[in-house]
Parts: sequence; C-alpha cells; structure tokens
Amino acid sequence: MKRSFQFAAVIAVLSGAALLAWAQKPGERPPPPGGGGAKIKKPQMSDTVKANMYADNWFMLYINGELVAVDSIKFIPHNVISVDILPTYPMTIAVMAKDNADPKTGMEYANTNIGDAGFILKFGDGTVTNASWKAKKFSWGPIDRDIKNPRVENLPIPENWYAVGFDDSSWGQAKEYTEEQVGPKQPFFEHDFKGAKFIWTDDIELDNTVLFRHVVKSSPDGKQRVDYSNLNNVVPDSPPKKKK
Repeated sequence: MKRSFQFAAVIAVLSGAALLAWAQKPGERPPPPGGGGAKIKKPQMSDTVKANMYADNWFMLYINGELVAVDSIKFIPHNVISVDILPTYPMTIAVMAKDNADPKTGMEYANTNIGDAGFILKFGDGTVTNASWKAKKFSWGPIDRDIKNPRVENLPIPENWYAVGFDDSSWGQAKEYTEEQVGPKQPFFEHDFKGAKFIWTDDIELDNTVLFRHVVKSSPDGKQRVDYSNLNNVVPDSPPKKKK
C-alpha cells in the first residue's frame, strides 16, 4: 500500500511539472538539462568600440590571436586606420610595426636617409599605447649608423608571436616618444588619440621592424560588456524587428 502511494505521488509530481512547462511561454521555460543556459542578444554596433591606429610607416594588428587590421599604405602618405572592434577581456593585443626601410641597408628614400618610426593606438574602451607594453626589435640598421657601407641585422620572427599564449616574458618594455620626436602628419590630429603615447623600441631611428604585445585584463573604462568570444557556439536571441 505504501509503495503504491509513493508511485502515485511521483506520477502526480511529474504530471504537474509537465503541465507547468507546457503552460509557460517558450522564452520563460528553463534550459534543457545538460546545458543551454540563458541566450545572449546578438551583438550590435553599439557593443563595439572604435580602434584608431597610426604608424610610421606600417603595422598589422591582432586581437586575441585574430587578425583585425592591416595598414593599407606601406609607406606614404601617413594615414590613420580606424576600425570597429568587439572587445573581449582579457584582451591580448599583438602588433607588428615597420619603418619603411630597405631590408638590406636599413635606409629609405633610395638609400639616402635614415628614417624614424613610431606607433600609437587608442581604443574606445580606454586602451592606449604606453610604456607598459612589451616590445622587441627584429630588424635594425644601418649598423653603427654607417651609411657608406650600410648593413642590417635580423632575428627570425617567432612563430605564433600574435597568439594569446605566446611567451613574451623575456621581452623588454616599449619606450615612449613625444609627438615632436615622431612628427605625425595631419591625419593623426583628426582622430582621437588622447591619453595614448607613441611607442617603439629603444632606437626609433635604427630599429626598423618591431613587435609589440599587451594584455588588457578588463575594460579600462570600467564598463561592463557582454562576452561574445563564444558567439559561434551559441544561438543568440535576435534583436527586435522593426514594425513595418
């Protein structure tokens, strides 16, 4: 008798749960067992931040191991690259920057001049370039500033230098330079770089190819943002459709 009563009670509970689930609207139903979780909204342009970059002369930018931006002009005129990014933290930023130097002599303008360099970046979340970034040179010259017999020295670019897990612990810190030292051209002044510093390695004239790395642990502006890093593996809610 006791066993029959227990069985009937279990049936009643299960039936009640089934009726409750049926009565709920689809958006109110709990996720299925084994995962699912709450859906996230599709990212909108309002979730992005503007990324401004200026290089003397060229750069390529990776964020969390993915190629995000490449300077469209190899040499001159100097330009600003501005793109929209969807930030995710922690955010690993990796940059290859180059002065337009002859790979054999380290000089420019038909081997008549030793050039200078510089790189600056600002994201709309407050991320900026400064001396806290890691930096290392990989091509430099002309050695000893010898312009009569110019030569360069090179190090091989390491594999996966842009990857999140790359070990840059042996790299030095970037060096900050003033606007007067770099001499940016007009497009620079038409964009927001407030708070950012021009950076390079120790020799802004002789170091021609450098790599930078920096990790942003959380949003510098303190704003809470949705983590969309796993967007390919979830089904986001669609934004509300406009009424016709």
